[in-house]
Amino acid sequence: MDWLWLVFSLIGVLGLFFVLIYAMKKLNTGIGYVNGNRMKVIDRVSIGKDGMLVVVSVAGKLMLIGISGQHIEKLADLDMTPEEYNERAADEKSGMKFSEALAEVLSKKKTTKKDEGDDKGNN
Repeated sequence: MDWLWLVFSLIGVLGLFFVLIYAMKKLNTGIGYVNGNRMKVIDRVSIGKDGMLVVVSVAGKLMLIGISGQHIEKLADLDMTPEEYNERAADEKSGMKFSEALAEVLSKKKTTKKDEGDDKGNN
């Protein structure tokens, strides 16, 4: 008779667990956009053991984000829409590889910093 009580207790605890999970999903639908309606990962590449570069679409704008085990940092804004990025990646002849996109962004970032430095020197 003791084992029967144990089985019913286990079924009750598991049932309560699944009811709580279901309730949490229903209550959190508007918080954080669980379905990824506003934020999507477009592309990613691993750079080492715990590092990664990620192209993320947030509200129709693209960002390059660097991720490591201890740190997440926005590296740059990309001057294209997610649709343009996907079109360039899909077209194999003139397709944009992630490494090409990264090189383009970094070169633009260097020229922007250089221009800002020239502007500060002229003032």
